[in-house]
Amino acid sequence: MRARAKEADSTQRMKLNRKSHGSENNFKGRQISGYVLLAAGILFWAGNAVIGRAAAVAEIPPLTLNFFRWAIALILFLMFFGRSTYKQRRILWKSRKFLLIYSILTVVGFNCTFYVALQTTTALQATLIQSILPVLVLLLGLLFLKTRITNRQWWGVLFSISGAVVIIIRGDWEVIKLLRIQQGDIWALVAVILWALQAFLMRWKPADIHIMAFMTALAGIGVLIMTPLYLWEFYSVRATPFNQETFIFFLYLGIFAGFLGTTAWNEGTYRTGGTQAGYFGNLYPIFAGGLAILLLGETLFWYHIVGAILVVAGIWLAIFYKAAEPSVN
Repeated sequence: MRARAKEADSTQRMKLNRKSHGSENNFKGRQISGYVLLAAGILFWAGNAVIGRAAAVAEIPPLTLNFFRWAIALILFLMFFGRSTYKQRRILWKSRKFLLIYSILTVVGFNCTFYVALQTTTALQATLIQSILPVLVLLLGLLFLKTRITNRQWWGVLFSISGAVVIIIRGDWEVIKLLRIQQGDIWALVAVILWALQAFLMRWKPADIHIMAFMTALAGIGVLIMTPLYLWEFYSVRATPFNQETFIFFLYLGIFAGFLGTTAWNEGTYRTGGTQAGYFGNLYPIFAGGLAILLLGETLFWYHIVGAILVVAGIWLAIFYKAAEPSVN
């Protein structure tokens, strides 16, 4: 009897070990697939900067570009998430003010200003300016929530802003004296400020709204707002040259940058957690800059390298480096 009991106990332990190894493997697989999805989402968004610059060369106006991006993305969102969005219609209606403000900032504000920036500046320049995003979010926390910032984080802020300044003035200090900052660089700076605002406001997203229903609603509101802006630009500023190249650009922006990028990012965040996703977000200027050099033939100048090093050092000090430092209000 004792032998049988020991044998049964041994068998039970083997089953438990198998289950534990299986769950551990599932967890690792989930993490790895999440990292792949995050990287894919960032890569699709990086392609947005390259297409935005190529579209400017092809004389496709910025508001038109943004309208068709989100119109195509909205069709896909409705196809895949329309039913779940409809089920949450009452919750979405209760949060209509937040959704309106957020859509104006994201779908309309950030994307339009970014495409306007790419009309007169390079994709490499614009994306490197946007690399100061994490530090801007940190400063917004200090400004509105009175979040404590350590002395080391203040050094990080200084490094990041210095790096952005080096990139914006293109390493020429005479630019500051004469205030000859390029218009596209100013628009890129406005775009990253709007991006920081949307990242900061995300903490107030109603928890009972599913993220894809949230994105579908934002896309719908954004398209409604963009429609009159597109028509105004088409008839008053510049008509869109509809050709094969134009349609390819629209399809990439709508399918990859608008729909797949957002979906991959959200699913990757769900699988890995918000903290890990935040780290992956810093790959954006690297991916976008690399694609701009490879696909558009843009030149990497010394001030890009110096500015990027300062920004990365600032992000590391302000966000990643954990140290017991006295805090400053």
